[in-house]
Amino acid sequence: MKRNSDRRKRKVHIKKAAALLFLGMLAVVCLINLVHRDKEFSDKENRMLEQKPSLTMTGITGGRYMKQYESYKSDQFAARNLWVTLKTNTDLLMGKRDANGVFKGKDSYLLEDIAKPDEDQMKENIEAIKAFEESYVDIPVYFALVPNAANIMSGKLPGLAETEDQRKQFEGIRKELGDKINWVDVQSALKKHKDENIYYRTDHHWTTLGASYAYAELAKAMGLDTANGPKWERYAVSNDFNGTLSATSGYEQGYREPIYIYAPEKGEKSPDITISYVDEQRKSANLYDSSKLKEKDQYALFLGGNYSMIDIKTTADTPNRLLLIKDSYANCLVPFLTPFFREIIMIDPRYYYGDIHQVMEENNITSVLFLYNGNTFVKDNSISGVLKNNETE
Repeated sequence: MKRNSDRRKRKVHIKKAAALLFLGMLAVVCLINLVHRDKEFSDKENRMLEQKPSLTMTGITGGRYMKQYESYKSDQFAARNLWVTLKTNTDLLMGKRDANGVFKGKDSYLLEDIAKPDEDQMKENIEAIKAFEESYVDIPVYFALVPNAANIMSGKLPGLAETEDQRKQFEGIRKELGDKINWVDVQSALKKHKDENIYYRTDHHWTTLGASYAYAELAKAMGLDTANGPKWERYAVSNDFNGTLSATSGYEQGYREPIYIYAPEKGEKSPDITISYVDEQRKSANLYDSSKLKEKDQYALFLGGNYSMIDIKTTADTPNRLLLIKDSYANCLVPFLTPFFREIIMIDPRYYYGDIHQVMEENNITSVLFLYNGNTFVKDNSISGVLKNNETE
């Protein structure tokens, strides 16, 4: 009897010790989080972190405050990167192959899930593009929609992975845009090269090789005289790139891949270039910002990243001027276009609040190109606003 009593006491002591240890660890974690300073930006995830929300009565009664506060605490939790890594590795051991909308595919490929369209917003964007084209009947409007890697390289997806049908999405968008908008079939062009490195393994962007195939398709559609343009040579500028999909998912964080740029071959003629970052009121003579290779988001090498409005003037012997309405996929393609336009004005509707019709008129634009990746376009809530802003009568 005494032996059984001692055994029960030991079990009670062990449970008490475990409870005290747990409470002690919980207290330490809470204390660390109390003294932990909030961060504005995550270099690892390459995104802005949620900040502490303002306490308002409407926020409390509407439930918005608690949702924002939950996101804030999740983003600002001490040693967050460590906990994310531990969770990712645990999920992998359990057979899970997707995290935060990213699939861990074959051959170290990370593939962003295909976005489900915001049907109402997408319809509004399409109607705005059609109305924009009708305002400038003498100016050709081109539309290039770039598929995401999970579409073109679906063979790299993990087993049993299910995605939206982006091919079907594109067919619907093309039909809705109608015949007056010149559709550039980037999807078919990329499909022919699906076994090549046309997308980064750890980032959601296409590579410059992928962009080069799209450029060839664009050149045919836009009638660019590529026979008299420069021949291009490829140069590796980094072998240490680890992109945003790795940061978002926690997968392949040790994987490093190259970034290439394309430049005219030695002895080839190419126009001089002046780049104006309009809102920032600064200029450059280089399409590439090499300082970005020292930062986490090395893809920002191309034009230094995304800006509301970039005005590229060249010495190309042509009167042609292009308005390019775009997302970040356009940044590594633009260098291919510079030999064929006297001026290229790039507008990113996510950051632009000016009058796009004034840009059209004051800069004698001769053609317009919309260039987006599929996931951005089907959920974008800024295109229609920019095209309708101060719309001409």
